[in-house]
Amino acid sequence: MKPLNKNGFTIIETMLFLGISGMLIVGILIGTGTSINVQRYHDSVTSFKSFLQQQYSDVSNIRNESITNPCYGDETQNNPRGQSDCVVLGRYITTLDSKSFTVKSVIGYIPAYSLSPDNDVDALKLYNITISPSTSDSDSYNLEWGSSIAKLDGDPMLFSMLILRSPVSGIIRTFIDNNSSVSESKIGDLLTSSQSSLSKTITACINSNGLLTDNNMAVFVNANSTGASGIETLGDDSGCL
Repeated sequence: MKPLNKNGFTIIETMLFLGISGMLIVGILIGTGTSINVQRYHDSVTSFKSFLQQQYSDVSNIRNESITNPCYGDETQNNPRGQSDCVVLGRYITTLDSKSFTVKSVIGYIPAYSLSPDNDVDALKLYNITISPSTSDSDSYNLEWGSSIAKLDGDPMLFSMLILRSPVSGIIRTFIDNNSSVSESKIGDLLTSSQSSLSKTITACINSNGLLTDNNMAVFVNANSTGASGIETLGDDSGCL
């Protein structure tokens, strides 16, 4: 009787199969992890851009038909249009640190006497702008997925943006300090230095903090932006480290 032939894999063949399979699985996992990190990073950039654009939308849609608490903190105070000298003029955005931001409404007081200012900036100065004391008029934002903003050279970045709608022309003006977080009590200084603050831009490099090894993207704020279209995303040509 002839012995039966038993077909099968040798130990070496089995080890080779398991080794190759393991390498393929590791490659798939690495590729999947990289794709997830890329998507998370892009989400953080897009979300930050949308956050800034939303502020322009909020300023564009300000309504002063009924003023509720903007000048009186959280007390109950409702004044129909025409019966209050307090109006909401815009939004103030500033950095708490390189990852966190605060947003507050900006109010002003209608001058008691009639003047004819030469331009929007002069008109806004007459309104003695200040931050609304009402806690309901404030908000905050944090960058997603551990990202942070940085300057072009990689150093941590702080900035301040004052977005106001002119009470004369209705045009939105953007005043910028791209080096510091201006104190809420000093936001009027951005109007005083309007020749400088209206000409400044913001290039906020989005630091992935390890999610990516490629060049960082940036969110760019044009000088004296008048709307959401003034906020752009910069890609490989951002100049960020």
